[in-house]
Amino acid sequence: MVRIAVTGGLACGKSKVGELLVARGVLVCDTDAIAHDVIAPGHAAYRKIVAHFGRAILSMDGVIDRRRLARIVFSDPVKLRFLNGITHPAVMRRVQRWLREQETSGCRIAAVLIPLLFEAGLEKRWDAVVCVAAPGKRQYAWLKARGLGRRAAAARIAAQMPLADKMVRADYVIYNNGSVEVLRQQVDRIIDSISGE
Repeated sequence: MVRIAVTGGLACGKSKVGELLVARGVLVCDTDAIAHDVIAPGHAAYRKIVAHFGRAILSMDGVIDRRRLARIVFSDPVKLRFLNGITHPAVMRRVQRWLREQETSGCRIAAVLIPLLFEAGLEKRWDAVVCVAAPGKRQYAWLKARGLGRRAAAARIAAQMPLADKMVRADYVIYNNGSVEVLRQQVDRIIDSISGE
């Protein structure tokens, strides 16, 4: 089975690339969705996070308010490292299990969306690493559409490895600065190259 890691900058279009991969018949696992699940009440990560950051990060129904937590961790690199140290191992255990299941079922190509692939030192053991990039103006516009102010957006972008460094380290780069059709063409070219078609 061919294993692809899809990474890139914040708000560069990794989710859209994931959708286009699915349209090409590639099975896709989104680590953001897994990360939401592992911090849900009842999980070990939830208990560790609440014990460390306090109950002020919880919403009225006892769920971790991700916006409140983000405001704390993106203003303090030490706190962000602590949070990542809890969530990343839990997420990657699920990813490895998912990959084993796909391989057992006879899947030809599987892709995993991992925003912090390089930051977490997870770039090994993939057949291909794809970096999704976009111009800074476009990143800020998308983050603004998600309700983030410029300062909060800048803090989140600064918390990641510079996009240029990710692009250099990847096997393939998708530059998201046009239409969805242009994005689709780039995805198709990469899958054709990886699968030898």
